[in-house]
Amino acid sequence: MRGFLIAIFLLLFSVPALGQEIKGNWKFPSDIAVSNGKLYVVDGLNNRIEVYDLYGNFLTNIKVDSPYGIDASDGLLYVVSQKGRVYILDEFGNLEKSFKVEGRPIDVEKLYGKLFITNGEFESVDVYSTDGKLLGRFGGKGSAPGNFVGVFLTDSAKNTLFVVDSVNARIQEFDKDGKFIRSFGVFGIEEGDLFRPKGVAYCGNGKVAVSDGITGAVQLFDVYGGFEKVIAKGLYYPTALACYDGEVFVLEPLKNRISIFRVQGDK
Repeated sequence: MRGFLIAIFLLLFSVPALGQEIKGNWKFPSDIAVSNGKLYVVDGLNNRIEVYDLYGNFLTNIKVDSPYGIDASDGLLYVVSQKGRVYILDEFGNLEKSFKVEGRPIDVEKLYGKLFITNGEFESVDVYSTDGKLLGRFGGKGSAPGNFVGVFLTDSAKNTLFVVDSVNARIQEFDKDGKFIRSFGVFGIEEGDLFRPKGVAYCGNGKVAVSDGITGAVQLFDVYGGFEKVIAKGLYYPTALACYDGEVFVLEPLKNRISIFRVQGDK
């Protein structure tokens, strides 16, 4: 046990890889998205989404009631609220549609014209149409393939959905119909292991970035789970990730900071 604790200490307090930083006056931000040269930061305790350019210059904020998860796709913002609603807005924050959803929504990803929403109450991924109709649900609590304990943030490639399964220490991949494809993740604290994954982002060219809130690392894998490299380490509880134009944006909510690191591939 002592050796394990020492290893955790070294991981947490090792010197982080250098990267550009963006800081804001946020209160425990929960998610980020990058699209069309803009960075969106979900600042739920302040009931807003703050918008920056990619150099960290503040542009505007968008008022939303208790936002938590976000996806930016096709010029629209898809936002889930802790009060059980989905908001669809244009990139300037004008509301286009809103509807209520079941359970405790955490994150949202638009894929093939449908909204895939992680649901912390049911440990599931719920599938909705963009007009609010519940189309299906997959997952459920457990450790078997396709089940979740600590379902959390998501991202997608062109045809598949990646879902963080935090307590099971793995990333699970599903097709556009919710069918389980594969998962990857070896529990541990060494390079290539996952202890408490929190964020996932598809970075192009078959590469997936994963953050770990306990080890403070962001690592790169191929879609089959093959370990590629450590992108950054020594970060302070990294959670949400976003890949854009060859860079990965890493949210550190307890530091009110987003760090940016170069990684091959883009979304």
